[in-house]
Amino acid sequence: MQIFSLCLLLFINAMSIGLVFPLFAPMFTQSAGSLFQVGVDLGTRSLFYTMILAVPTVFVMIGAPFWGRISDQIGRRKVLLIGLTGVGFSFLLSALGIFWGSLFVLFFSRAVAGFMDGSEAVAQAAIADLSEPHEKARNLGFATFAGTIGFIIGPIVGGFLGEKSITGEFHYEIPFLLSCTLALLNGLLIFWFFPMPNFWSEKHPESNHSSYFSSMMQGCVICLDQRIRRFSFLLFVLQFILAAFFQLSSLSLVERFHYSSSQVGLFTTFLGGCFSGGIFVVIHVLLNRVVHVTLLRSGIVLMLIAMACAWYWQDSDLSAWISVVPLMVGIAMMFNVLLSFVSNAVNADEQGDAMGSGTALKAVGWLMSSALVGMCYPNIKAILIVLLLMLSVALLCSIGVRQPEWDRNT
Repeated sequence: MQIFSLCLLLFINAMSIGLVFPLFAPMFTQSAGSLFQVGVDLGTRSLFYTMILAVPTVFVMIGAPFWGRISDQIGRRKVLLIGLTGVGFSFLLSALGIFWGSLFVLFFSRAVAGFMDGSEAVAQAAIADLSEPHEKARNLGFATFAGTIGFIIGPIVGGFLGEKSITGEFHYEIPFLLSCTLALLNGLLIFWFFPMPNFWSEKHPESNHSSYFSSMMQGCVICLDQRIRRFSFLLFVLQFILAAFFQLSSLSLVERFHYSSSQVGLFTTFLGGCFSGGIFVVIHVLLNRVVHVTLLRSGIVLMLIAMACAWYWQDSDLSAWISVVPLMVGIAMMFNVLLSFVSNAVNADEQGDAMGSGTALKAVGWLMSSALVGMCYPNIKAILIVLLLMLSVALLCSIGVRQPEWDRNT
């Protein structure tokens, strides 16, 4: 029941985030609107688009290790409540920034959202606390599946709410206000249903007075620890490829093929559907029959196939729709396997640090991919070459991963 409740938290959290994802590409590239003066060129708009996606990840990179470590000290429940309240406030601030036509307020609100969004890493750490070593990949898979379903529902709802013909003059503000409501609802569910037993209580009260900087640095440094640094690199590559593909596809579909926000929402939903389908197969079929290392390497191969498909069909909008299938199935095969490797490699009192560093790596991947897409777009071939090279290095790196003793399929 506790794991189910955490999965519900991740479902609502992902839905609230997914609601606003389809809005940014049309908001920044299709019309002058209130955010830009008339005459601002597409290159500038595209740069701001990649920046608005990158800003939260910069602050996730700063906040996730800190919140992960703090959750090891004061308990998961308190950190989740603080984070969800902050995220709800950030969505409200985003709606006000759009209403006021203020890029500064919008960017500031996204920074707050990134810093305060520690719920994913903290919930993952809590699930790791509750799981036996051989169960972690499966239980983390259930959590990822729940989050993915939320991300499937969120973009399609947000995309349609973002259509002016449906919601009128405030069509961009309404999805942010709905996301604010969902984040606060999520916080209330945590407050009501978790009375702070066991792993939700204080863990290390003697270290509660650690400075912010030392907590953040200790949370970051663990990803370089010899026990998990290979897995950390593979997590970074996975997130970099996903982020670059999503940003490249969204920009291309809107700018080259004139997709609306609702169409981008449908594409994002399809992306999430491919991922959730992959997670479902991994949980119910592959984890029972295939060793974890084989899943890891097979996932990388599928991602290489996806980039090859994107290269072959790059002049058609079908490129995004076809490539996303092997890409998301490959990521589904890799992601929770890597998290289980990381979790089982560290001690019980390092779970928050480990999962926080994983979220920080996700942020670094999104940040660096934003820089790549922002600098190279519309040179799609150059971006795809970089992605193919990174996946080739990742495949070579995976050769050094050994099958762990705790895998029951060994």
